Amino acid sequence: MSPARQFVVLNDAPLGDGADEDLLEVTSVARALTDLIVASRDTAPFTLAVDAAWGMGKSSLLYRLQATLSAEPAVSTVWFNAWTSGRASALEGLIKSVLLGFDRNVIRRALRSMSKRAHLLGAVRSLGLVAASFFGLGRVVDEMWQRMSLDARARNQIKGVLRDAFGAWMAKGAASDGGRLLVVFVDDLDRCASDRIVEVCEAIKLYLDVPGIVFVLACDQSALWRAVQESAGIGDPAAAVEYLEKIVQISYRIPAPSPEQAMRLVDGYLDRSRTAGLFGEPLKNLIIGRSGRNPRRIKRLINSFVLEYHLNRSWDAIGLENLVKVIMLQHFYPAFYRLLTNPRHLDLISEFLEYHDYRTAARQGGDVDADRWAELFASKGLRPPQSSELDELERELPAEYPALAADRDFVTLLRSIDGPSERLMEQLQRRPLTLFQPLVERPDEPEPLEPPLRGRRAVRARLRAGEPSRPALRDLRILWIDDQPPNNAGLADYLRWSGVHVDVTTGRAKALAAFSRHRPDAVLSDFRRGTEEDAGIDDLAFFRGEEVAYSGPVLFFSGKIPGLVLQERIRELRADGPTNNEEDVVQWLERVAAAKNA
Repeated sequence: MSPARQFVVLNDAPLGDGADEDLLEVTSVARALTDLIVASRDTAPFTLAVDAAWGMGKSSLLYRLQATLSAEPAVSTVWFNAWTSGRASALEGLIKSVLLGFDRNVIRRALRSMSKRAHLLGAVRSLGLVAASFFGLGRVVDEMWQRMSLDARARNQIKGVLRDAFGAWMAKGAASDGGRLLVVFVDDLDRCASDRIVEVCEAIKLYLDVPGIVFVLACDQSALWRAVQESAGIGDPAAAVEYLEKIVQISYRIPAPSPEQAMRLVDGYLDRSRTAGLFGEPLKNLIIGRSGRNPRRIKRLINSFVLEYHLNRSWDAIGLENLVKVIMLQHFYPAFYRLLTNPRHLDLISEFLEYHDYRTAARQGGDVDADRWAELFASKGLRPPQSSELDELERELPAEYPALAADRDFVTLLRSIDGPSERLMEQLQRRPLTLFQPLVERPDEPEPLEPPLRGRRAVRARLRAGEPSRPALRDLRILWIDDQPPNNAGLADYLRWSGVHVDVTTGRAKALAAFSRHRPDAVLSDFRRGTEEDAGIDDLAFFRGEEVAYSGPVLFFSGKIPGLVLQERIRELRADGPTNNEEDVVQWLERVAAAKNA
């Protein structure tokens, strides 16, 4: 194998844990957060949440922040991984981690404090505990925990013991500039089950809320919010937010990389994996756009290519650039990829491109060349294109085609495949790619929704399944604001079939024009507009203002779950959601219709 073929897998090591290059550019953020924590040491205890979605670099920021804080005078750090800390309770693991951050003399003072608490342990056990202090610190901490957790009364004294230990530790460094500070990093909290998440939160608030300690939590705050609702028995969203506000005093949301940062990130990953020569600018831009600039998703795509090539060297003959493009189809267009692996389809790529070209010509209203598309129509048992409607052709084609034909990135990707497409399909049907599961790292999350059928075919599919229209929705008027309307074409057509007047717009300006034409009974909205993550909420605040004065119901229909601050804004603006479930939207609209007709 030539050196150019020696591609390597990228690991998931965060910055500071084997990753030696700051591709995520977190160093400046870590420096700023360090300055904030050190300047605020007199106000400790407090908790800082580093908030981001899965794979967006929380651990990398935490490792760099720990390294920066550790270099500060009189600052000590402790690391606790809530997900991999073993089967012990989160309370036990967290408290032991904190105690192990002290030196032996502090622990001995804590032992004497425990010896004075007669209800915690008897004289014989007290002597045994003091004797244990001459052994390793880990054994002493284990013994201390065993004594503190004997019964409910003993557990009630844990905070007193810890306060004594912290007092001794702080006093020892009283002469240092600004006093001592212990920073406890809690990583991977959002990977845990709901009950474990709540247990960590309660440990922080009930037992470790003592002077001189700062907690830094790496978590997706929406996961914390769900856990509090599920495990703490707080069903009311507002009450769940209030509960978390008692735990987390300050939150830093890691932004998605800018387009320039994302390009540097992709280039860095490609260089590390030795695959840079296979990814041109158009492919890199597609990865950035379709991955949501998520570093872990970008790594997984590159690793999928490396794995597939090492498992099946026959791709050398078909072209490694073609393998890259098929991997991208598998990750970003899974429905079409599944069609490619179906032996019933002989040359799906050529068929789709022929359909796309005919669709473009037909929609532009010009003459069509019957000879060019005769084979496409004949293969579906249809008349020549002069006498055939586009709808008739689309009824015979896979349901995904109309939406894919409107996706310029997809069409460009398909056209860029080199060589005969029949040969590539033969390869995939003989030996499909290794199974790709995008959410394998987050087993606690629900399975992703299958891509919905779109357009008229979606309505027909519902009819074939025996699903009736919703007569209760008839004559309801809704305004739907979404910068990617094709993503919701199926549901929009279904609502129209049920008698709803659906006015689809792509942003604030067009929505204002729609408001001036007709006052909607309800508004559906997404969150994002291009690179603006929360434009949907800002738009709603504008529509609620004096210029539009819309006071009706609003539902956010989006797969994104916003952070706590944005959830509070949603409630303040009297909106519902978010949801990514089509049936939830329909049921919500039925309630709107019922209220309108009451």
